[in-house]
Amino acid sequence: MKNDFQLMAVKTWHLLFMGSIPALANEYSVERWNNPEKEAYLSLYQKVGEPWGWTGRLLISPEALQQKLNSLVNEVWLFSLKNELLGFFEIDRLVTGRAEIVYFGLLPEMVGKGHGKPFLDAAIATASGYNCDQVWLHTCEYDHPNALEIYQKAGFVIEKETLEQEYYSIDFIKSRT
Repeated sequence: MKNDFQLMAVKTWHLLFMGSIPALANEYSVERWNNPEKEAYLSLYQKVGEPWGWTGRLLISPEALQQKLNSLVNEVWLFSLKNELLGFFEIDRLVTGRAEIVYFGLLPEMVGKGHGKPFLDAAIATASGYNCDQVWLHTCEYDHPNALEIYQKAGFVIEKETLEQEYYSIDFIKSRT
């Protein structure tokens, strides 16, 4: 499978939330997707993540993915408006008191329609629960061009900037050059 992917250096920012915990806008809803089947999860993951080159969940074995999805410290949340799915976010609570927003994305057809701020607010508010002292996430140069700025406006601060080795699909790399 890695033959369809290439390892490359990517600038990555690790951000820590230092703002005030936002409230969920009334018209939106967030629902935990408990123990999703890997096929359904991967379908949504690919729809949301393909424009940004997401590969993390594609490169692990089906067994490892299902184990991750069933883990008590991994949470998948669906974000909707009037019962229409807009996107999802995933939270990792492996470290006590810390929550990482591992994945966060809208369906491509929902990008640019004003859902981003309420979506981020929902992810922050959800991640902040369960006796959480720190919420953090990372973004990279291949995510949405406004991602870093949006995260900073929401109250995240850059903790560090790194150059990381990540796998990207060959098709994604070709589309960026």
